[in-house]
Amino acid sequence: MTLEQVLFDAVVFDLDGTLAATERYWVAAAARGAQRAFDELGLARTPPSAAEWMAMVGSPLERAFERTFADLSPAQRARVLALCVEEEHRALAAGGAAPMPGAFEVLRELRSRGVRIAIASNCSSQYLEALLDGLRDGEETLRSFVDQARCLQSPRVHDKSDMIRDLLESFATRSAVMVGDRASDAEAAHANALAHIHVASGFASADERVECEATVGGLDQLLAALGGRARWIGAALERVPAHTLGVTGRPASGKSLFARDAARVLAARGDSARVISLDAFLREQPSERAAAEDHLARAFDLEWIERALLGPRARGEPTLAGPWGAPVAPAERLIVEGLFLADPRLRPGFDGLIHLAAPDELLLRRALARDPSGAELVRMRRDFLPAHDAFEARFPPARAAQLVLEASNSLGAPLARLP
Repeated sequence: MTLEQVLFDAVVFDLDGTLAATERYWVAAAARGAQRAFDELGLARTPPSAAEWMAMVGSPLERAFERTFADLSPAQRARVLALCVEEEHRALAAGGAAPMPGAFEVLRELRSRGVRIAIASNCSSQYLEALLDGLRDGEETLRSFVDQARCLQSPRVHDKSDMIRDLLESFATRSAVMVGDRASDAEAAHANALAHIHVASGFASADERVECEATVGGLDQLLAALGGRARWIGAALERVPAHTLGVTGRPASGKSLFARDAARVLAARGDSARVISLDAFLREQPSERAAAEDHLARAFDLEWIERALLGPRARGEPTLAGPWGAPVAPAERLIVEGLFLADPRLRPGFDGLIHLAAPDELLLRRALARDPSGAELVRMRRDFLPAHDAFEARFPPARAAQLVLEASNSLGAPLARLP
């Protein structure tokens, strides 16, 4: 297992076809249950093929049974489903659960690095509990690695998107990635503006379109995919080896996490750095002295920024203590993240500037994911994005920054050319 640096706080896994080798017990158990139901109901019906049974995996079973058994009445379908599930749980209780290759190895590695592990599965609570205890490697069970798990019967959950949203709220982080094998996993991840890693060894059908930010052939390749973020950020830092680095971009472009993770990459290389957010200098009320179009001066206390941060830094003195913590010594590397850093009143304070770029459609999706009420989405459309359109027209990122990074994919992307 490669020693990749993993910067994400959490990894959310699908269950069937991702961690659990469901084909080893579901097909045979479902066939037994269906035949029992056909006999009981007096139905002379051909049972589904193995491929048809496996096509159900990953979807809510009730919905899958409606498609597969459309010729049966609702009561008949319910009985077939009940006996199939009964046979499945019998197989699991008899020790039939089996992990996907590499599942426990990657879970151990993630746990050893302090990454939180979660499960989001379109299954029942009974099935989830059975696999948490039944999926094992020697004395270790899946439960021993999982911090939290969600299923269709979890509180506040209607679908997998809700599961991921609830997990992110519980973990209090947006630094997460979804790992799964079906289109529904990708859709749930993207609804929450997370990257999705597609496990190609899972149960997606040949004609199933799975949108993803990375594909792995199996779980033995997962750490390398997760490590793409550290390699991406590390390459950017090598291109812009600044002592005082600015990280800027539009709202929801990923500035805060990029700065945090850049400091972690530097620390892993033995070169520590401190991070200060420009939001520490936000005014309580917009300045009435600043022009309406001067969004930087209206929102931020420029005098305080100069007095506490940029001035001391330029003179080779420690920054003043503030809401960001202890002063930053002159010899320490400093990363400042925030909006409008290309403004001439701030730009000279940085010997390097990285601009994070992403499509407005993605920024809006991230805004909605961060605030499901939609209030932030409204402000983005009405105020923030138009303000940044005007700002970037005056100070084009390609001229103001040493490096413009395509930041749509949190797992990393090719570096843009130097302007």
